[in-house]
Amino acid sequence: MTKLDKLLYSYSVDRLIHVNNIIVLDNVDKLETFVDNVIEKKKKETHHIIDPFNESKRWRTGVGGELAFEKYINKSFVDLSIGNSKKYHTPDLNKLGLSVGIKTVEYGKYPLIFKSSHKPEIIIIKLNNIKFSILGLATVNTLNKYQDDNKVLSKSLRSRGTKTGFVGFHMLKPFKTFDELCELVQNKKSHPLG
Repeated sequence: MTKLDKLLYSYSVDRLIHVNNIIVLDNVDKLETFVDNVIEKKKKETHHIIDPFNESKRWRTGVGGELAFEKYINKSFVDLSIGNSKKYHTPDLNKLGLSVGIKTVEYGKYPLIFKSSHKPEIIIIKLNNIKFSILGLATVNTLNKYQDDNKVLSKSLRSRGTKTGFVGFHMLKPFKTFDELCELVQNKKSHPLG
């Protein structure tokens, strides 16, 4: 990342990180046990064979973000069972009645999204191994508009052509509670360009 890229990233993200939406995980052992178990089971699936790099880091970041969000809204939804990935290709908040995903990425990197998104995503930044910041909600239109393939660091993932980097931090919709999130999602449904 160039000096200018770092400055732009810092400007875009730092203003969204607030003390009141920084979540500290309190049960890291639960996360570590899951990561150890899932890596052992997943290494036989094709896309994990093709792109096996940083598996534990990716799982810690993704599931860590989900657990942080679960704590933030004080509602259980994280599924720590392990099985074929096709079975788990559903929106993260499905159990809570929302077709909304969660994208978590380490500070300094961009969330990876599908080039054609069909559901809103909550964007979370991993600040360190136990601290996460909920930045806001990206609508489908925002996800599909603010993309940059150059933000995909993995050459093998970039060559597959299905994912891109999300760069629309400035368009994220903030919320403080689960009810506020539900209102944003419902407004999105009634205003498709929102």
